[in-house]
Amino acid sequence: MGGRLYRGTSREMAVQEAVFTRAGVEQVMRYAYNLARTRRGDLASATKSNGIIHTMPFWDELFREIGGDYPDVKTREYHIDALVGLFVLDPRRFDVVVASNLFGDILTDLGAAIVGSIGIAPSANLNPERRHPSMFEPVHGSAPDIAGQGIANPLGQIWSGALMLDHLGHSAAAAEVVDAMEDVLAGGTRTPDLGGTATTAQVTAAVRDALASRPLETGSGR
Repeated sequence: MGGRLYRGTSREMAVQEAVFTRAGVEQVMRYAYNLARTRRGDLASATKSNGIIHTMPFWDELFREIGGDYPDVKTREYHIDALVGLFVLDPRRFDVVVASNLFGDILTDLGAAIVGSIGIAPSANLNPERRHPSMFEPVHGSAPDIAGQGIANPLGQIWSGALMLDHLGHSAAAAEVVDAMEDVLAGGTRTPDLGGTATTAQVTAAVRDALASRPLETGSGR
């Protein structure tokens, strides 16, 4: 919500308001708590309640309130400025992080850069209730600065496909795709953003070959 007023005058101003609803915050937080239960049982919340005095205290209150339904999940709260520093200094302490849209957007790009390149990062825009379609895409977008050069990293797109497989219930197949990606990276076939010399097509072919060479797992969907 927001807009611009008095354009082109000395009184010009811009307003951008953040609107947090209980329904929206609860939905993303319950998804995060349930996800944490399937992983390490560790959930961190990104906040800034010491500076953003309305929406962020509301976020914190709901995080703690919902946490009462998940006593088996260990929770921690971090102000976003401290959190980004810890992402760099001690990334292994984190597993699942729940954040509002702006903070989450920053953290996902930072997380991808820490592990080597934004080119490998997938994303999923999920409808948890599955009443509407979900969308899966690489974080980096269309990378227009390198369009047509054949050097874009395809792993973000491939990994997004693995997220889609997992969402559709084919978790074994999703794991096979990720394992094939790991094999290719460990073998040294990488695009320039990861310090390699391979082209987009070469990395894609290497992942396909690695996937084809893996033993067929029952129930993988392959």
